[in-house]
Formats: sequence, structure tokens, C-alpha cells
Amino acid sequence: MPLGSRVFKPSLLTFFGSLALAAGALQGFSYKLAGFANQAASIGFNNSKINRDKGIYPTERYATITGYLGLEVGLLPKDTKDHTLNFKIGGIVGGVLYDGTKYKQGGSIISDIFGGYSGFMGGYKFLSDDENTLTEADQKRLTHNYVWSDIFLNYQYKQYFGIKLGRYKSSMEYRSGQTQGFEVFGGTRDLRVTWFSSFGRAFAAGSFIHDWFAARTTRYGNYTKNAQGGWDAHGAQTLLGTHALQVNYQRHKLLLEGFFYFSPKIFNAPGFKVAWDTNPNFVKRGFRSQTSVLVFLPVYYPWMVINSSGGHIYRYATPVTRTGQSLAIKQRFDFNEFYLVGTFLKNFQNPNTYIGNMGNPAGVAFGSNSAWEGLNGPSITADAVTGNIGYGGTHFKKKFIWQMQWQWSSAPIAYAARVGVFFQYTFNKIISASVDLTYFGVHMNKGYRADVNDGPCTGYCKGGYQDRSSLTTNLIATF
Repeated sequence: MPLGSRVFKPSLLTFFGSLALAAGALQGFSYKLAGFANQAASIGFNNSKINRDKGIYPTERYATITGYLGLEVGLLPKDTKDHTLNFKIGGIVGGVLYDGTKYKQGGSIISDIFGGYSGFMGGYKFLSDDENTLTEADQKRLTHNYVWSDIFLNYQYKQYFGIKLGRYKSSMEYRSGQTQGFEVFGGTRDLRVTWFSSFGRAFAAGSFIHDWFAARTTRYGNYTKNAQGGWDAHGAQTLLGTHALQVNYQRHKLLLEGFFYFSPKIFNAPGFKVAWDTNPNFVKRGFRSQTSVLVFLPVYYPWMVINSSGGHIYRYATPVTRTGQSLAIKQRFDFNEFYLVGTFLKNFQNPNTYIGNMGNPAGVAFGSNSAWEGLNGPSITADAVTGNIGYGGTHFKKKFIWQMQWQWSSAPIAYAARVGVFFQYTFNKIISASVDLTYFGVHMNKGYRADVNDGPCTGYCKGGYQDRSSLTTNLIATF
């Protein structure tokens, strides 16, 4: 999928070219024109042949390039105090420089990682789930290597009230990526209440882009139970959005947070967090201890658990459960420029089916599995327990960052171990580079197979080990 007319469409060129002209006409306003270019590469060390009968797959190898440009305009006079009103418009375009997956059996599945598009109401689907039945022409037609990622209006009055409307990067912990919708907050110095509504999701993160899609869809009509014990859907497909109400209370060293996420006819998901920070004003000098406990309690509607035939719906190779819980305990210590963090995450039942997989506040590694297997590792699956230890530092006036992470996950479907080292260096105000070298091994347990995610395993289900180690690099220019 080389760079070509599908990537740099005339309309996009016209838009990005006009931003500079528009900036020159904004002499009466404050404005900022900014962007970045990112060249990323990932080299999987496992280059084995594909064996679908046994669920054996390599780890993908690919390289991408992306560019982002955005214009942010202050719509109030520069000397206005207490109030801010900003408008921003921006987008990202890119292409695949090297696609190692196209040399494997079945052809390219790079769009599972970069640029894949199944239509807005089509959701986020993987070519690997379809066993590569799509032709090369179909794959090109279903590829969007561009995203209009930012088109929003943002107003704020001090720390007491604010509203953001449009397309922007989400700040909600269980709703990551770009969001299309609005959020409103109000409160006092210590208390904040936030309402969040999202009617679309996208990714625009340099090496990982995906155009806007409906993350969770349902039906206009009701769901009725049939003679088979299953649920029949009525009415056309619709998007009712993902919403959240969140209350934060922060006083001195204590943080209390309660939240409730919901998507009509799909899930209701309450939760809470308690945190203690011994030094909230820490700035890389002295000692700091941060302790947090996070509890998440999603509940899914029965038709999201049982299909129309009365059978169980499967996610992550195990049946969906109506209820599920996740518990995350995190402890972090900072001493001057160094840090040490430990995280414990436990899933009870299958909580991440429809909402827990749209964010990762625990901070453990969920992904990095083979693209042919759906990318997710055991830590996101049912009844998994994960321990993670990380340490690192920031040096030379924040120019050099290093970190090392160790993680172990154990679940009914598999167990996995990973250790990774990460380096990032900022050469000047424009150029920075990073290197991430990771050992990651996954052992599927007996009764499961690596590529079976949406039903019980049949045929070859003896499990086995596969290497998912990789080297990832990024070269970034910002302006």
C-alpha cells in the first residue's frame, strides 16, 4: 500500500495548504499553527509460516509515515481574563512505507493496524477475523489513510465551568482515542462534575490511525426473547452513543472519584477510584508516593450475552458474562528524576467485552499480540491476573527518557511474560526519536487456539507457545 493518490487527496492538500493562508489573516486573534511528522517501524522477530489449522502465526513487520497539521484560534481578545474560547481544526494523513504482511499467506492485513475502515456503522472490524477472504481491491476500497481528527469549540471559565463540542482527543479513562461528541464540567476548586457523550471514535496517534466509526451500535426497536432462549433484535441498526457521568473530589493529598458509563441497550458500568498523593506539587525534586485503587463494575444487557439461537456470545475465546469486575491497585514512587511503579490488575469474569476494552486506566500492556490473532494479549481476557513493574528516569532537562517494564499475566486461555526497554531522546525543539525493544512470549493453554476468539475452540486445541517479541522505532518532527 504505497503512498499515492488515496493518501494525499486533493481536498486534503487544499485544506492543509489553506491553513497557512488562514493564519496570516488572523492578525486580530491569537492563533497557533502546529503539527508533526512521524515515521514509525515495527519489526516482529517471529517470521514463521502461517498454519491456520494449528493457529500458528508470525509477528507482523511494517513501516508507516504520518503527518498532522492543526490550526487553533483564540476567539476572544488576547487580554481577556478568566474566560477562554478556542476553535481548532486539524487532520492527519499517512501511508504504509513497508508492508511485510502482504508476503504471508492470504495477503496483506496491514489495515488491521493502520488505516482500516469498514464504514462508520461497520465498526472496527479486522481482516484477520474474515480469514482474508477480501480481495486486494476490497482492501484498498476499505482503507482510509486519513482522519479529520480535530474540529472542536472549547469554552472555559476559570476552573468552574467548561464545555467542549466536536471532534477532539478524549480525556476519559474508559474512552480513549479521538471522540465525536461533547463534554461539560462544572464545580468548585475541590469538586468537579463532568458529563461526557460520544457518538463516534477514531485514532490519530502517528503510527496508528483509523477513521471515524461507531464504536457500539444497537437497534431502534426492543429485544424480545424467543423460543430457543435467545434474543431477537428489532428495528434498524442505530448508534445511541457512549456516555459517562463522573464526579471528582480532590482535597490536599486525597482524590475520590466516582463514575458511571453507559450505552443504551448495551451496558451500564459504574466504578470508583481512591487515590493518595503525598506530594501533589512534585516537580522532579524530592520524594513522592502515589497510591490508587480502581474498581470497575460493568453490567451487560442479556442480549449482549446470549445470541438469537440461545447460545453464548464469545469474546476473547470465552463466553461473555452479564456482570464482570476489574480491580487495579497501583503504587508509584518518584525520587528526583527516577520512578518505580507497580500495578496489580485482576479481572473477575469477562468485564472488558464492550467497555473495558475502550480504555486502559490500569496502564498494563493489553496489546502487542500478532495482528493475525487480533492484537490483544491475555491481560484483557476473562479472569486474568496481571502484575506489572516499571522503573525509569528523565534526565538532561527532559531530553532523555528511559524506562523498563516487566509484566506477567495468567488467565484460563493463556499465560504470558514480557520485558521491555524504552529509550527516547529529544535532539532539539523539532526532532525526537524513540526505540522500544520488547520480549513478549504467549503460551496458549490446552483447549484454546491463538486465532479463535469468537467461539469455543474446535479441531486443534492443544495450545502452545509463540514468540511475540519486537523492535519498534519512531522518528518524530514537531513544529
